[in-house]
Amino acid sequence: MARNLILLYVATTVGTVLLQLALGAELGPLVQLAGRWTAGGLSADLALGVGVGVAVVLTLRWAAGHQRWAQRMDADFREMVAPLEPRDAFGLAAMSALAEELLFRGLLQPRIGLVAVSLVFGLLHLPNTRSRLPWPIMAVVMGFVFGGLFEWRGNLVVPVTAHFVINYFNLHDLLRPLLPEEA
Repeated sequence: MARNLILLYVATTVGTVLLQLALGAELGPLVQLAGRWTAGGLSADLALGVGVGVAVVLTLRWAAGHQRWAQRMDADFREMVAPLEPRDAFGLAAMSALAEELLFRGLLQPRIGLVAVSLVFGLLHLPNTRSRLPWPIMAVVMGFVFGGLFEWRGNLVVPVTAHFVINYFNLHDLLRPLLPEEA
């Protein structure tokens, strides 16, 4: 399962770059990742991405411990990712973050704008179960966060890093065995 998902994200990444080239646009932030770096800019962008990602993960972990909707969504996601191995979390988180940010922020946002791309991002996270109904709402919010960071910093480093941190730690948490009091 993980291998197929990673291949899907690799194909999305390659397809996004090829589409950008076919449209005759400069690759700019798409492959450069860094638009406006100054001395210390890369480390600042990486730190900002990690900080945003950790803040989101901590908020989601708090919600999973205190809110019924988050507990139901966590249980549903835990069941969905059960076939994965913990070692799959890094590759899946890295490729999903890179592919989605290249597509949504790098390719689509400059063409259709922050609001439209955030709504599309949310629509593509529509669930097939009631327990995951909050997920597209969270995706729209994160679309605005990632898109705002992209516009502010002028590159994809912050949104890719934040997206990776969120995906990695959430996957890692979902794949760990439950403690008896959590079951």
